[in-house]
Amino acid sequence: MIDTHDLFLGEWPRAIDDRYRLSLPPEWVGPLAGESEGCTWAKERPGCLSLWNTAKWQGWLDAGVELMKSKIRSGRLDRRTESVQLFGRLLSTRHRTAPIAGRGRITIPDAFREFLGVEPGGNVQIVGAAVCVEIWRPESWSQHIGEQMPGFRQLFDQLTE
Repeated sequence: MIDTHDLFLGEWPRAIDDRYRLSLPPEWVGPLAGESEGCTWAKERPGCLSLWNTAKWQGWLDAGVELMKSKIRSGRLDRRTESVQLFGRLLSTRHRTAPIAGRGRITIPDAFREFLGVEPGGNVQIVGAAVCVEIWRPESWSQHIGEQMPGFRQLFDQLTE
């Protein structure tokens, strides 16, 4: 799923307009949209949404759902009904595709606005997360990066060994 020539790296502050739109960095629009002219929104954690190339997201999703179906058909999940239901609920509400308009503008979908927790006129941080683009409420981003940064060197060493 990781394509090395399309790593999303960088950090930009952006404002959300009165119609819940924001502008993406121009260099990210092509890799995000691919041939579809849109991308896929996903809920990550309260205060953070992510944007994915739809073809990559759909490939990952289809493979996972097919594996789930085969486990259900084989009876391997018969005693895990609650987990399967939870998976279904989260999957049903986790993602949505959306077009990327001119000048790289994208609208935050209705069901995702409350999850992000930013109002029109508010600010967000757009962050490259290597395989996707993340949209963060500034307070959530500051807390998250503050917690994670001390472990960066160890993570870098682990991933580059």
